[in-house]
Amino acid sequence: RDIELPASRTRYPFADMEPGDSILFRDEKKATSARVAAVRYAQARSPVWGFTLRKVEEGWRLWRTK
Repeated sequence: RDIELPASRTRYPFADMEPGDSILFRDEKKATSARVAAVRYAQARSPVWGFTLRKVEEGWRLWRTK
């Protein structure tokens, strides 16, 4: 009782991302999980959005492309 509901359940800041923004992951498994979450987020909210995951020198980076 009397426990406030958290404002958001999202783990990733997809709603705040603009095309060209990215998130860096050091772990491939976490990066892959974020890519799946990003695709699901886009399908549910804005199908015109696009995301791509690429290996970079520092780890894995997920970009918003559209």
